[in-house]
Order: sequence, then C-alpha cells, then structure tokens
Amino acid sequence: MAGADSTVAKNTGVLLEANHIVKQYGKTTATNDVSIYINYGEVLALVGGNGAGKSTLTRMISGVTKPDSGEVIFEGQKLDLNTFNSRMATQMGIRVVYQELSLCTNLKVYENFYVELYSMFKGDFKWRKNAQKMAKNIINEIFPDSGIDVNARLDELTIAQQQMCEISRAFADKKLKLLILDEPTSSLAEEQTNQLIEYIKKKAKDGISFIYISHRLKEIIALVDRVDIMQNGKKIWEGNIEETNEDDLVLKMSGILDKKDCTEEEVLYKYEPEKLNENVYVKMNNFTGSGLKNVDFEIKGGEIIGVAGLEGNGQKDLLHAIFESKNRKKAGIDFKGSIAYVTGDRKKEGNFVLWDILQNMMITKLSFGKLFKVNNEAALHDDAKKWYDKLKIKSDGMDQKIVDLSGGNQQKVLVARAMVADADIIILDDPTRGVDIVTKRQIYELLIEAANNGKLVIFYSSENIELELCNRVFVMRYGTVVKELKEKEVVADSIVEASFMGEELKPVKNDKKKSKGLKITKSDAFIPFVAMMVIYAVCAFKNSSVLSPFGIELLLSGALPLIVLSLSQMFIIGLGHVDLGVGYFMGIVNVICATWLYTNPALGFGALILILLFYACMGLIIYYRNIPAVIMTLGASFIWKGLGITIQRSPGGQVPQWIQAIFTLDSTIPICLILAVVITALALLFYRSKYGTVMKGFGNNPMALVRSGWSQPKAYFSIYLTAGIIAMIAGFIISGISGASDTNASGTYTLQTICSVIVGGGYLLGGLVSVVGAVFGAMTFSLISVLLGFLNVSTDYVAAVQGAILLIILGIRAFKKGEKN
Repeated sequence: MAGADSTVAKNTGVLLEANHIVKQYGKTTATNDVSIYINYGEVLALVGGNGAGKSTLTRMISGVTKPDSGEVIFEGQKLDLNTFNSRMATQMGIRVVYQELSLCTNLKVYENFYVELYSMFKGDFKWRKNAQKMAKNIINEIFPDSGIDVNARLDELTIAQQQMCEISRAFADKKLKLLILDEPTSSLAEEQTNQLIEYIKKKAKDGISFIYISHRLKEIIALVDRVDIMQNGKKIWEGNIEETNEDDLVLKMSGILDKKDCTEEEVLYKYEPEKLNENVYVKMNNFTGSGLKNVDFEIKGGEIIGVAGLEGNGQKDLLHAIFESKNRKKAGIDFKGSIAYVTGDRKKEGNFVLWDILQNMMITKLSFGKLFKVNNEAALHDDAKKWYDKLKIKSDGMDQKIVDLSGGNQQKVLVARAMVADADIIILDDPTRGVDIVTKRQIYELLIEAANNGKLVIFYSSENIELELCNRVFVMRYGTVVKELKEKEVVADSIVEASFMGEELKPVKNDKKKSKGLKITKSDAFIPFVAMMVIYAVCAFKNSSVLSPFGIELLLSGALPLIVLSLSQMFIIGLGHVDLGVGYFMGIVNVICATWLYTNPALGFGALILILLFYACMGLIIYYRNIPAVIMTLGASFIWKGLGITIQRSPGGQVPQWIQAIFTLDSTIPICLILAVVITALALLFYRSKYGTVMKGFGNNPMALVRSGWSQPKAYFSIYLTAGIIAMIAGFIISGISGASDTNASGTYTLQTICSVIVGGGYLLGGLVSVVGAVFGAMTFSLISVLLGFLNVSTDYVAAVQGAILLIILGIRAFKKGEKN
C-alpha cells in the first residue's frame, strides 16, 4: 500500500488540457484566458511572481474552484465544469499538495491519511492498523530518516514534517495520475528537498504527471521537462527546460531586472558590516533550556546573523528563546533593544485572519506603545503605506483581508510588520518561504538596509544558499552551536558540512522512561480525574455513606444527566461551535416526556422527532446562512424554553412508567453506573470510528476535508443530529430519575456542560475534545454541589466554587503546557 504503484498505464500523449481559463474575483482577474497542457509522465513547472494566478489555476484544474469560462479535458474527455468538484478530481486520479497545508492538526498522522484516502479503506475493520502501515511505508519511502511517528498528533510535528506528511499522503493514492505540487519544498531542508526531487523523477518514469509550482528556480532546472510562466493572470511564456536557465527565467518572470542584476547576485547580497552598534545586542551565556544546551555567543547591532543546521536541531528554539526573553527574563540570556519576530508559520502564528492588511502590519508597532495611548491613525497609515509600496504587496488596497491574498503576499505583510515596527532586533523564521525571486531580492535588500542602520538581524532559512548573505552563521546540532562561520567562511558548502558535526552530542534516549511520563502528561482525562477523586475523597471524609453502593448510586443519579448532556456538548465543541441552548433542549424533552408522552404517546413521540430534526437542521442553517453557532443556539434556547413553559406552565407532570422502570431495575451494579459506562463507551467508539474521525477533522480544518471530498453541510447535519440524540437521551434520563419535569431548572446545565468539556481537556477551537475527560469533568462539577451540601455551604456559592475549580484546572493545564514547551 506504499504509494502509487507501477500499474498506472504508461500512456503517451496529452493527459490534461486546460483551455482559455478565466476566473475573476470582483475587480481582480486571477486568470485571464490561460491555456496549459501536460503529457503523461511529464513534469511541468508553473512559475511566476506572487499573485500571478498559479494557485488559482491549479484549484480550477483540481475541482476546488469553478472557472468563469474555459474548458478542461482529461484523458480525452471534456469535463462538465458546472459539476466538476474535488471529489470527482480525486476519483479521476488528480491530487494536490497545497501551499497552505491541507491537514488536520488535531488528528494523528495516519488519521490524516485516512480522511484523504478513505475510499481505500471501505469495509476495512482494521483501518487504523492499515492506515498506520500505509503512512509509515510511504513516508519512509520518500523521506528516509524523517523521524515522523505516524501515531503522533500532527500538531506535535514540525512544519517541515507536516509538509512531508502531506506530500507522502498524495503519493499514497494508487490511482494517482496527476499530482499538483504547490511550493512543496517551502519548509523542507536541502536533504528532504533532494529526496523529493528524486522520487518525483522515479514516479514520472512510471507514467505519473506532475505540475510543479516553486519559486526555487534551481529545483525547477534540476527537475522539470517544460516551463509555463505566468504574470498578472496570463501565461506569458512556455518552453522546454533546455531552452532556458535560471537567470533567463528571472528575466522572463519579472521583466524589471536586467542581466547585470542576475549575474551579480553574489556581489549584491553578501553583507559585510561597516560598524557595529554597541547599544543593540543579544548575549547568550551557556544558555540551557527550551530545547537548547550550552549556547554561548554575543551578537550586536549592525550584523546579519544566520542560524543553520539540519532541520529540527534547535534553530527555531533559538529564535523563540531570544524572542520570548523580551517578556520573561531567562537566566543566560541578556539583550538590549526592542524585538520584532517574523514567524515561519504564517497560518498558525502569523496571520490575524479576521483583520485587513493594515491591521496585520501595525500590530507589532502598536504593542511597543503605551496601553492607553491614543494612536495617530493617519501616521500609522502612512508608515504602513511606505512598506506596502516598497514590498509591492499585490492587493486591492490595505483594507483587503489578509486571507484574500496569495501566500507570498501574506508573507510580505508579515515582513512589513517587522519593518513598520522599527524594532532594534529583527528575528525572522524562514522569511522568504513561498515568495518569488523578485520579492526575495527585495527582502535581502531590506535586511541589509536594516543592518546598515544599526539593527540586529537574526534569521533562519531552510535554503542554505540564502545564508550566504550573513556576516556570521551559527550552525546547530542537537540544540547546540557546533560551528560559527564568519565572513568568507559563510558559503553553502561549509554550512552543509558543519551541519553534520557534533554527532557525539546526540542525547541518549530513555524510551522506557519517556513512555511512562507520556501516559500521565498527555492524558486529557488525568487532571479532571484527579480533581474528581480529590472531591470524592473529601465527600467520603465528611460522610462515609457515599462509599456504599447506595451512596454511589445516589451520587451517580444526580450526575448522570450532566454527564450525558456534556457528551452532547462535546460533539458541538469538537466542531468548534458552542450550544448555548443544550440545557433547555434537555428541558423540553423532559417536559414532553412528563406531559404528551404520558397522555398521548403518539403525539409525544411525534413532537420528540420534530424537535430532534430541528436540532439537527441547526447545523445546516449555521452552514448555509453563515450564522455563528452561538447566535443560532442562543436563539434556539429561547424556543426550547418558550415551548416548555407553553406546554407546562409550572413544574410537575407524570413521566411514563416504562421510563421510570429503567431506574428501578434490581441490579447488583448501580443502573446509573451501567448507563454512564455504556453511553460513554458508545460515544467513545463513535468518536473513534471512521466518520467520527472525519467529524474531528471538520472541527479543525474544514477546508481540508472539503478538498478531500467530504461534504461540510452533511458533516454539520450529522454532528448536530448526533449531539441532539445524546441530549435527548439526557432528557429521558432526567425524566426517569425525577418522574416529573421543570423547564427552568434545566437551563443551569448549559454552562456546566461547557465547563465540563473544557476542564476535561477540550478547547473551544481546533477540534480538540476528550470523551472520558468530559465525563470526569461533569462528575467533578456534580460532586462540588454534594460537597458544599456536606459542608453546610449555601447553594448560592455553588457557581462560584465551580468557577474556581475551573480556573485552577485550566491553570494547571497551562502550566503543564508551558513546562512541556
């Protein structure tokens, strides 16, 4: 199962044609009458500046975006572009590795393989084991010694490792015929880049075709057969790779650089400091911590310092340690001057996605000012406009949302952010990732200008050739600086050679000890479990009867509705939503059970089905009308409460005997305990199922799942239907236990369910929740009420104590997370 096999027919001739493709976004023409073709077993380069239309064109070829006009012919058949979508493209053998990774960071590596390649696991009951095997085999085949654990959650990997996973996942498709790679090496080190290039060459010989988009022209020259160049949405040149070279490509792409600019690149971009600025510096005195060990150096303003080494050897840890020291003093690190940081992960750490370009550019500068200082908006606008123009950011204006820009233009905004801030120390993590050759040169010139003005520039790059710009380079291995290269020593070959030094520094792994620690620190359920047991122990100390079977059943009968309702809320929070009406939904179920279901069962069951369908349809309304979940569910809470009061104006009613009989069954094991275990187990099994894995993915990166062929509205409907069924079960449980109903009392459950999920290891964003943790969280909050009763504390203080417990547990989680980092 490791990758596309050689059974792909080695056909000759044209595999795909895209003719006269036009796509407009408002006033912007992304592609203007573009035509391209690719043959079987051919590698076609698609190059051009940022915003040239390359990514838009490939999204239309892969069915993600519909063109305004034009035609696409694949294997001789003209596609109906009105119905053509990403799922159909995948079935035909067209896959894409996107510049902005289409992975779910809350899923494990092998689970990411499943959600993309689900058709390969139909009817497979051992899908987890087989997906693990597939992921491991293909990753090792393309990227030997990558160090990727396929059982690790994706957010535990480096950006480079995540990129390797996405590339490997695309190759794992046995039906692969055309693979579009959009900046696939932007985060890869030289070794992994070479491994990928060799693998593409191998697969091209097997008949697989590739469209390769990259700003790294050396890769283009080494890999491709033909080149198409795009500029401002048009194709301006095409030809065989033998007809051009790197300098010629630069000229054709930009139209603004002359021959001299191209041939004297080494002279133009080799920095030698004229004078050092003693008032700006960073000193590390045998610093150990944050993934680093015995790091010792002194760097000053006026220098451009490079950080190099094999990927994952502490380079980024070094940048983070320096930057973080501005807010939290660290022993062994001393610095003078203000600090600005340009992240290498713009999607996760760089972009404020709801903000426009101007706001994204100004945020660092504003952070340097006083908290309540009145800002001069005109001056801020002028500062931003200077760098907006200087970096030639391509957009409709500074008021355009940053997410509407191409990846390269987003990167320009982040670089401009550091320049606008006018910081003394500028830290850059792979600043030219995903930008074109012209922009790279602009950034090099900006860094030289900053250093000449007395600023200290520190940057890491995954391209060793870029570091030749620096006057000094620190080469790292295993978290330690193993070599300092100065001035003329700073050449790419010397950097590569030094990167393999220090093998004797390799730490000795104690796998047994590490495994033991992970079981405790990584368990989402551990902290709420401890809290639950501590409170239970205190309850037992105050009243030993809670240890008896009857006492346990009494505690569980009070906690069970909250436990089950918290599981319902968990599914909603797992989607990145919050249900502010789940308590009242349980309340209306309770009311119907105590009224209509007792007096007129047919009416009662009909009403239950109707409200369940409405609950499920809330997911569709949220999706199609783009209504925030909190607004939708808050509005629904008024409906549930209003219906409950209309049906039954005061507490009371009579629950059918068959519901109450469940809780009066004669059993050696408490019925509530059986129900709690069974419902929890079912929720856990469902969440770990194939579709449960997909649901988790939608809570983290819905666009990635859509690109993989999954339906977002269907997922929303399914998740809300699942949560509604569980909430309805909670309504039956509270009805069976109480024998009557009270709409108003159910409203207090809503916030407790949210707290239970969060305390249990969940997060309101990112699709991270824990089934068992939510159960323990619910038990903890339920036991607090019992304990306060034993302590003769007024129920008025229940909410305050529950809030305090929530803050304490969240504080412990934050401390552990910081300790881990």
